[in-house]
Amino acid sequence: MKLYYEGSEGSIINLMEDPIFAQNPEALTGSTWKYTAMSEVNGLGRVKRFYKEMEEKSLKLSIMADSEKAFNEISYRMHRVFERDVRRAKPGKIWWNNFFKEVFIIDTTNEEFEEYFQSIEKTVKILSVKPYWTKVTKYQYLDLTQNTGTLDYDESVLDYNNFDYDLEELIEVVENDCIDKTEFELTFYGPCLNPAVIIGDHLYELYTELEEGEYAKIDSRTKKIRKYSVFGVEENIFADRNKESYIFEKIPEGIIAINRDKQLKMDITLYDERGEPEWI
Repeated sequence: MKLYYEGSEGSIINLMEDPIFAQNPEALTGSTWKYTAMSEVNGLGRVKRFYKEMEEKSLKLSIMADSEKAFNEISYRMHRVFERDVRRAKPGKIWWNNFFKEVFIIDTTNEEFEEYFQSIEKTVKILSVKPYWTKVTKYQYLDLTQNTGTLDYDESVLDYNNFDYDLEELIEVVENDCIDKTEFELTFYGPCLNPAVIIGDHLYELYTELEEGEYAKIDSRTKKIRKYSVFGVEENIFADRNKESYIFEKIPEGIIAINRDKQLKMDITLYDERGEPEWI
């Protein structure tokens, strides 16, 4: 099991590796739903909605260094990384294997300091900004007119067992093994005009032109649509979406068929959000 803190600027503090050892990592996995309810005329209650709020968890850390220098270095580094994220109001991430949660370390208490053994028991209070564990899975779709026979690119199609399919018969898919419909980021790459894709039975389309080296991103979490030039210049193209088909419609659960122009290059990134990470 991997458990570590990633600061907002990319610094990594491993919480399950010498000299830091998390004593109760399972404390991070609890999940709570809030709800609002109303009473019916017959006296029975009815839940109107379920929702999640920011939450706090406590994690106990044992620090056992092999020298005074190592003890001071890791103590200073932890304080610097945790404190910097809070002061800049930029959340870090707690990673549990391939899942992460956006957090701040808002409180630290120290006990059982042993100077001779360079050890201390530290408890950190973790504030979850968005109380979901998230796994990111990216599917890439290339220009199929440049390929023949078996396709071999990252998880974007099923295994066709080396059969030589005609392009017209090829069925592409995205596999969403999340609990429910999921948030996504859809990226179109140039050159292309009015890029569009049908995922399942839903159309995602932009009325824009992308030159070679340019790309456009549709982010369902932020509800933003951005275009990026070859020089990295960002442009808001929210108004260029197809307004007849909701462009931020979440990706449904299951193995979903993809229908696109075979020359169109694109990525689909899925955000699997759940209350509890995969344990091992």
